[in-house]
Amino acid sequence: MDPFTALSVASAAVSQIKQLSAAGRDAHQAFSKFAGAVSDINYAAEKAKNPSIWKSLTGSAEAEAIETFAAQKKLMQMKKDVETIIQYTYGPKGLEEYKDTLRKVRAQRRQTQYKKQELKEALVFWVVTGLTLVSGVGGLAVLLYWIGQTQGKW
Repeated sequence: MDPFTALSVASAAVSQIKQLSAAGRDAHQAFSKFAGAVSDINYAAEKAKNPSIWKSLTGSAEAEAIETFAAQKKLMQMKKDVETIIQYTYGPKGLEEYKDTLRKVRAQRRQTQYKKQELKEALVFWVVTGLTLVSGVGGLAVLLYWIGQTQGKW
């Protein structure tokens, strides 16, 4: 998920958390959405530090890094708001449980969703590289055959 989409999910979750907490209702689902968005933005930040070869060549790596940076800064304020709400609602122990849950969500996403995404990106890279090599070798063979034909060697 790109940083802006994750940021909009986080923003919606924070407003939902505020509304539900103000009404004294259960906001676990909103906390879960927020935790997922936090994990996605942090993953995007890690990827922006080591951009792929394709992004480096197309120039989108810098734009992605700036988007991720902006999303992280906005997310920091949202995290403070959510942690304040949790602290007032559930106390210090609840805040610690929330942080533990964030760590678990991050680890789980790294094992499942992020690995899938990395595999898809690697597959696309190797397929494109393979097709480029095959077409290059084929073009070279056609060129050599044409040169041989014009010189009368074949």
